[in-house]
Amino acid sequence: MTVLEARNISYKYSVGTPFEMTALNNINLKVEKGEMLAIIGHTGSGKSTLIQHFNALLKPSEGQILLYGKDINESKETAHAARFKVGLCFQYPEYQLFEDTVYKDIAFGPGNMGLDKTEIDMRVRRAASFVGLNENMLQKSPFDLSGGEKRRAAIAGVMAMEPEVLIMDEPAAGLDPKGRRVILDLIKNYRRQTGSTVIIVSHSMEDVAEIAEKIAVLNHGELAMYGTVDRVFERSSELCDMGLNIPQITRIFTELNKCGFGLNKAVYTVEQAERELTEYLHKGGKSND
Repeated sequence: MTVLEARNISYKYSVGTPFEMTALNNINLKVEKGEMLAIIGHTGSGKSTLIQHFNALLKPSEGQILLYGKDINESKETAHAARFKVGLCFQYPEYQLFEDTVYKDIAFGPGNMGLDKTEIDMRVRRAASFVGLNENMLQKSPFDLSGGEKRRAAIAGVMAMEPEVLIMDEPAAGLDPKGRRVILDLIKNYRRQTGSTVIIVSHSMEDVAEIAEKIAVLNHGELAMYGTVDRVFERSSELCDMGLNIPQITRIFTELNKCGFGLNKAVYTVEQAERELTEYLHKGGKSND
């Protein structure tokens, strides 16, 4: 079932001025209910512009954004409602923390939805649980938290609105390997427990390979590729031409195969590599071919 659709979307900045620029050009993209989609592309490819269309922060110059088949820009009311149904977590969301306690920050979104105090409290605690924040942390100032904890608190604020589609722009950006692992695990756990549709924007091919089911590749404001992880990453030369790349572990396996090892080409994560090499060695160094 299609939950979110970009239909013939085009968008121009600074229309009618010498700085007019086309940021998106005739994008057509469908996101299925419960899907984990990654959007990738070089800097300036249109990724952030596209996701801001998904919850009506930007209105397309041409085309429609459909949520369950209905145009979210049909009226001010539908656009407002879409912002609760499609939750958008910007890059470095911790910079948007402002309340005097973590609890109040997480409760801010649900409060704007007009929910009663009991429902808000339940949502705050449920979202905090998703991101691994305990009761003591909820009563702290968000500015007393570590960088990773601030990130999780900010993400919880979006999760607490319980959107049907959760969009995250570079969710692991700027974090150390441990913090990155925590964020990726919480996204996977959130999706597994809620069944929500999740869209991530990322520059990290390793993160995309680990977490996504499908990938949409933007290039100069156009949808250059769309498909499963395998289908997209197997077009590695085209990705490189766009200024992107395949995961490092995949490049290693590519080089090993050039040396005649005959390993599986569809290896994108360290876990897959471990399984493949273990099986290869158990067979006495013989390929699966």
